[in-house]
Amino acid sequence: MQAFATAIITQTALAAGLPEGRVIDIVKKDNLTIERPRVEIQFLPEKITRMGRKLDVSRTKTEKIRTLELYEVELTVNVNVLADDRAWLEAFCLDFVARLPRGGNDSRGKWVKIRAQKATFGRDPDKRVGDAVIEVFTRVNRLFVLTFTGRVTDDERVDLIRSFDIHINAKSGSR
Repeated sequence: MQAFATAIITQTALAAGLPEGRVIDIVKKDNLTIERPRVEIQFLPEKITRMGRKLDVSRTKTEKIRTLELYEVELTVNVNVLADDRAWLEAFCLDFVARLPRGGNDSRGKWVKIRAQKATFGRDPDKRVGDAVIEVFTRVNRLFVLTFTGRVTDDERVDLIRSFDIHINAKSGSR
């Protein structure tokens, strides 16, 4: 599901105006060699919940097929948008959330729901040092928490009874 999440975040960020090649994994320490604006992705551990509900029942001529949801898998992704310009960041973040799809099909063809849960805003640094006001080299960021929810399913196949014969024993008596 991480490859699916990375592809969706990359497509959405490019559509919202991020330059090509700027979606990367999270770095331990920011430095001047890494270009801004950029998007850093951090994957948190998946939460797996046992479900056991029936999703679908279909029939063919010879069998009945039940699709069962075994587990629900929830992947939380921290998406950190880093920029130098606050106006660009505001426009990009609004466009990013607006273009984020409701979901999509993963590599197995199963629907994955996508939700933006939180947005944390970075604060401006304090420009006062003692009594003096200084010009600070500002960098701005915004952290989004996205949730990708998918399913682990299994098909249970049961053969249908195609023909049957009824034999009635006609005996006299009550038993």
